[in-house]
Amino acid sequence: MMRQVHRAQQLLPGDYIRTGFARFNADGPREGEYYARIEHVEHIERPGFVLSGDGFGLDRTVRRMVGVRIQGMPGPVLLRAGDHHAASAIDEERQRWDRLHPTWPEATPMFVGGKAATAPAWGRDEAPRPEAIRSSRGCEVGRRPMTFEKPASALCVGDYLQTQDCRFPAEDMGFDEGFWRVEWIAHIEGSALPALLADPDWARGKVTLANVYGISGVLVLPETTVRVLVVPNPERLRNDLDGPWHEKPYFQFDGAIVPDKDDQQRKDAALRPPAPETEADVYPSSFSNPTDRALFLNGVTGIRPVAVSRLPWPHRLSKCSHFQRVEAIEKTYPEDWYAGQVAHAELFTRLTQEDFAACPYHQGNWTAIAEAANELAAAELEGDPERAQAAYAMEHLEEADREWARALVHDPICWDDNHDSLTNGQHRTCALRAAGVPYLPVEGRYLPDTATPDTVDARTHAQRTVGEYWRDVLTAVLGPTHPLVDAAPLLVRFPALRRLLSSARRPSSAKQ
Repeated sequence: MMRQVHRAQQLLPGDYIRTGFARFNADGPREGEYYARIEHVEHIERPGFVLSGDGFGLDRTVRRMVGVRIQGMPGPVLLRAGDHHAASAIDEERQRWDRLHPTWPEATPMFVGGKAATAPAWGRDEAPRPEAIRSSRGCEVGRRPMTFEKPASALCVGDYLQTQDCRFPAEDMGFDEGFWRVEWIAHIEGSALPALLADPDWARGKVTLANVYGISGVLVLPETTVRVLVVPNPERLRNDLDGPWHEKPYFQFDGAIVPDKDDQQRKDAALRPPAPETEADVYPSSFSNPTDRALFLNGVTGIRPVAVSRLPWPHRLSKCSHFQRVEAIEKTYPEDWYAGQVAHAELFTRLTQEDFAACPYHQGNWTAIAEAANELAAAELEGDPERAQAAYAMEHLEEADREWARALVHDPICWDDNHDSLTNGQHRTCALRAAGVPYLPVEGRYLPDTATPDTVDARTHAQRTVGEYWRDVLTAVLGPTHPLVDAAPLLVRFPALRRLLSSARRPSSAKQ
């Protein structure tokens, strides 16, 4: 999807503004789903209903605001200042349908001090509408997830609110398209409403202000019914919670009151219908491997002891004293993203103690370094100040080794369980392998309460990695039942034979 970038005050009716971002789902995104048509724009100079404060939507002195009414949205949006993305091209049939089925037919400004913006803005072309294109349709969804209605004032942080209900054609909408996570809410009611709304009766007694993921501003809802998901997609929920989200308002509103979370949860419990135990299973999964899915859903991020033989081999040690030897080995491999790592493993099998000693990373006492780092990580994880202080001192180590040990905890090697590569620690991992260290502290995502597997010595691990790689190559070229598949050790021992397989490709499904 091509997009344009406009300042808030440059937006005009007919623009398709972005109202969603990165819906985590196996069926998305659909073409055009993150964008919706602006029907009305109003500019508000020096709005009296917004206070100077520490919101992150404007500077501390609010001079102007822009309010927009967007097709399919249950309320207007007060946009944050700055840039906003608008689509440069939208399906022509959708544009035609959108013009004929407005959500907000009245053009009267909704906010106190608001003035309608209809003329071309500074820096904009005369024709604001996006280019009309013909887009392809996605596959139609069968059973959609359960939803229910509740009063806007009963919205809770964490609800997946329907903010877009009419993208044309409706049957093309994604599985849970149009539903986005509520990140912050507040209420304005009673005597505070006339300072905000040109027509206070529109609120029906109370306004709910909401930050919603993907909307670059504050959604303003009257006391009407809104629709939310009964059970959100667990994979999408995990992704949204792990990503950046906003716990404070874009603006400080005069008279706004943040409701008690426990009270909101009690109201929700009284309104939310029961769902079948299998409701979460309705969503298509983005994972083909159950282990990867479990790690994504239930994993935690932190430092834990990891067997060195579980860590991937380096993918590019360009600063290594022996890097030219790695490049020479890699030239004997098929062109493959994984070949570089296996080439590093093969080099490891060939290096002597003298070779290791030629590299500055191998100068330390890495066995003692790893022991001290493991103790420091365990002490900090346990939360014992006295133990952590003693572990941090590392008085038995030389100064240089002490720095390496502390760095393993405070500037750690980073690796998620089952990931293909590690970051921030390739040279140190090589030094630890060469020293025969079995376990070391590593930061990353992992499943808690799982047993730490036994380790394998580094040279055996390297030999297995290289042998399994060439067995996979022979299997891909000759077929799994061919007798020459068992000749993989010859390719390891005599690299010249690899020229016979120069056009081979390692199958992407093969494991490291």
